[in-house]
Amino acid sequence: MPGKKQQKPTQSPAKLMSGLARRGPHRVLRGDLGIVGTPGVVFTPAEGERLPAVAFGHGWMTSVERYRDLCHHLASWGIVVAVPAGQRGLLASDDTMAAQLRSALSIVTRVPLGFGDITVDPRKIGFAGHGFGAAAAVLAASEGVLHGQPQPQARGVVALFPAPTTGGLLPAARRVSAPGLIVSAIGELDTIDGNALPLAQAYGTESAADPRPAAVLRTPPGATSRGLIEHRSIKSLLGSNGADKKTHTAARALTTGFLLHTLDDDSRYEVFADADTELGKVPAVDLNDPPEAQDKIAKLLGAKDRKRRRAASPVPSGLPNAVVPDTIE
Repeated sequence: MPGKKQQKPTQSPAKLMSGLARRGPHRVLRGDLGIVGTPGVVFTPAEGERLPAVAFGHGWMTSVERYRDLCHHLASWGIVVAVPAGQRGLLASDDTMAAQLRSALSIVTRVPLGFGDITVDPRKIGFAGHGFGAAAAVLAASEGVLHGQPQPQARGVVALFPAPTTGGLLPAARRVSAPGLIVSAIGELDTIDGNALPLAQAYGTESAADPRPAAVLRTPPGATSRGLIEHRSIKSLLGSNGADKKTHTAARALTTGFLLHTLDDDSRYEVFADADTELGKVPAVDLNDPPEAQDKIAKLLGAKDRKRRRAASPVPSGLPNAVVPDTIE
């Protein structure tokens, strides 16, 4: 942002990944978006003004509670996270969820949060999501009005293990101007239930003036889409969230670093948006020379993945005046 002092990276990408995978310095408040008429939850740092914010879309038929630790983690690093919960049915609509993501961002940028002293900077907003919700996040960041919700000026989009939804997704992705981060398992780049590669190749191609890729596609080793979902059990009493550790650790660090750079203009984390930088053991896929994709039908029938080729590396007036938290975590 103009006038903001730029901070230079002082650590290697591997150390940045390691640090961002751990809980951040902020205490976290959790509130109910239902207070202002939108089903869902909001996570926010316990204090702060003009904070960055992201609206997060959940996976198909997946409860917002399955992303509690991920959203809590982002808030602990100073990012407000709004998670609408209005599209959890079998016949969920991606563009309806996208409109709800826009609405949720509008709420948190206009209504004081916490006990009324936490605010969001409307210039520091973005979208994120998982699976079906990742597709909705891309739609939300694209051009046009969705169910009465105008396009906001998003500064960053994170699509975690995106899933194919409708035929309008890739055309909409081409019209996204905000930088994007797409995360996928190496075996789910272009399958029946994963479309990270075609999404990354389409992303921003009709709007980006910058010759560099508009989206960075990363493939954390050992990560899977199902591994991101949290499962509560007796182990939760010992601090486990039930998600796959490799997947969750990589997703936390990648998402946090990318959003801190793109939304909050923190140059310490600019490598998270750089397709030529390998982040520890997490490479970026060369979109012009991607790994060989397995036949979608073979993948569905359980065939093993083909051997990967390593990617190149230096590769509404009337709202209540506060969303009051119901818990402090």
